[in-house]
Amino acid sequence: MAKRFNNLDAALKYLRPTSSGEDGVVPDAPAGTPLKKYQDWKAGKVDIDYPRSASSNPGKFEKIGIKPFALPAASTVEYVTTISARAQGQYALFGLGTAALGIEAPDSDDIVAVGYKPAKASCRNITGTTATSVTSKLTGIPYKTKADTAYIFPFGRITANATYSEQKAAILALVTAAAGTKSVSFIPEKF
Repeated sequence: MAKRFNNLDAALKYLRPTSSGEDGVVPDAPAGTPLKKYQDWKAGKVDIDYPRSASSNPGKFEKIGIKPFALPAASTVEYVTTISARAQGQYALFGLGTAALGIEAPDSDDIVAVGYKPAKASCRNITGTTATSVTSKLTGIPYKTKADTAYIFPFGRITANATYSEQKAAILALVTAAAGTKSVSFIPEKF
């Protein structure tokens, strides 16, 4: 689960009496609290829906080829994965390109591996200047956010950056240098 929920998971853990042990039943959090809302969601008692605006729908997915980080640096083997048509046209917004991300056109000899998930860069372009208050559907706690658009770009190994950490650092440098207010976070490869 995401790091942002660590404090809520810890709070639920500390509700459990010490006499019940680690496998003991966690009692209900106090009614009306953000912890109770989170506990209900985590237990599957509440279904939270986050509808997408039409402009954020991924659209069609395009096949691409990338070199996984799990293979040796000298390997030229590429794996087939996908990128959304919506994200595909937005590389330049973040100072990126297919070469920087290690994206190639798929070849007939590229491997289609079941369960393989490429490393991904989740890029955010903050377009708002004033933060607006939004209430979390998960906890009911208000937080501030600015208008933005976000895109997810798969990336792979390139000759200049043969390791995941090198490629991550290179992408971070490019996104940081791009005009405007940008941010990037990374999702590691699952092989």
